Amino acid sequence: MTKCKWIGLALLMVIMASMMTACSQEEVSGDIIAFTNVNVIPMDQERVISDQTVIVTDGRISNIGAAKKTKVPKGATVINGAGKYLIPALADMHVHMIGLTWNIMFPPQAQFTAEDLDFNKILFPYVANGVTTVEIMSALPDHLALRDQIARGEVLGPRLILSKMIDAPEKAFPEPIAVWVDDAASARQAVLDAKEAGYDRMKVYGFLNREAYDSILAMAKEVGMPVDGHIPVELSVEYILGAGQNLIAHSEEVTRMAQGDFSPERIDYFAGIIAASETWVSPTLVTSRQIVAIFDDHEKELARPEMRYAQHPMLQGIWSFFLNNRYLPIPEDYRQGIRDGFEQFGRPFTKALQDKGGKLLTGTDTGLPTLVPGFALHEELEELVAAGLTPYQALRASTTNPFEFLGELEDAGTVEVGKRANLVLLEANPLENISNTQQIAGVMIQSRWLSKADIQAGMDEVVAYFDSFK
Repeated sequence: MTKCKWIGLALLMVIMASMMTACSQEEVSGDIIAFTNVNVIPMDQERVISDQTVIVTDGRISNIGAAKKTKVPKGATVINGAGKYLIPALADMHVHMIGLTWNIMFPPQAQFTAEDLDFNKILFPYVANGVTTVEIMSALPDHLALRDQIARGEVLGPRLILSKMIDAPEKAFPEPIAVWVDDAASARQAVLDAKEAGYDRMKVYGFLNREAYDSILAMAKEVGMPVDGHIPVELSVEYILGAGQNLIAHSEEVTRMAQGDFSPERIDYFAGIIAASETWVSPTLVTSRQIVAIFDDHEKELARPEMRYAQHPMLQGIWSFFLNNRYLPIPEDYRQGIRDGFEQFGRPFTKALQDKGGKLLTGTDTGLPTLVPGFALHEELEELVAAGLTPYQALRASTTNPFEFLGELEDAGTVEVGKRANLVLLEANPLENISNTQQIAGVMIQSRWLSKADIQAGMDEVVAYFDSFK
């Protein structure tokens, strides 16, 4: 065969190989991940579907089927799920997050710059714990840009739902952490400003007067901003239910309205009227539990192993302020009231609300002292089960319910074909023991698969980042 013929044959082979590669790429159609031989907990009902293959294409579930009958596409990244359990990712619907606006609490010489806030590190503990959605209940201007960076994949972190906090002047949080309003006009304008700025929701705090509260609810409804938060001390549970508030942010808020009557009849009354409404509740039992634990031994709580993942100096400064100015000065008799309210009302109220068909979400108040991003969510799941919920009911409050709350259940919240593939692979069945949500073998977020080794490496980087401030 002549040299020219060899060249021609070689050229033909290159062309054919190129065509085959193109066909192969067309067949694969984007990034594909296949979980094989995995036990699926879809969360549409309490069940486990054994020995499945789950195909994820470009961040969405494209196929689910029996492992023996479901073909893994060529070019897919294969995750061996044998003996493991695949669940929807978790949501924490009540968190607080550091940002430059918090500099108002620091003297000029101790303030932080944007370069001091590496959110790839700050947010990673959420990701490591399988939490891929959070609602920030005191969202700041810098969180608007961060939300969009996460959505574009420029920062790896949970999806941010941003609620702007609104309260009466000079009562709790300073401006601009909260917006201060004291009449109908300023309340309406605050909602319009928040909407224009790009916040998703409004958070009402506890010192609003009735005029301002009513105007917030009316204007928020007009512009399409749901309202979450506290029960203002001037109002009542019945009032805010009638007004259409979307979420009560703490069981503690209802406890306060019980005015010391923790009888089963009083618990059933509040659980009944809330369950009959359209208003959701995030009990945040772990918040109350940690306040009680801080009363007992705050140094012990600050020494817990997971605290190493909450060592950013801005966060530590905020914790120090709350501990020294809010928690530790509380007198003993009032501390006992908080303890009794948590144990005798908060927990049984949560169980009664579940039993009566109430709408529950997981929230933690992470950002307050000793509540560590991601870790606190697993503690809240344990608290829900300790209160009497089944593991499935607790897990549903953190996987499926948040997307019903957001009006997005058709797009997320269960392991079903067509839905967003934010997923957590577990080493053991959480329906048998809710603590198994902590046995994480890997997390899928933003179309990315993070193995157990990837998660450990990321958490090591978080610790090193915090150590760099020392």
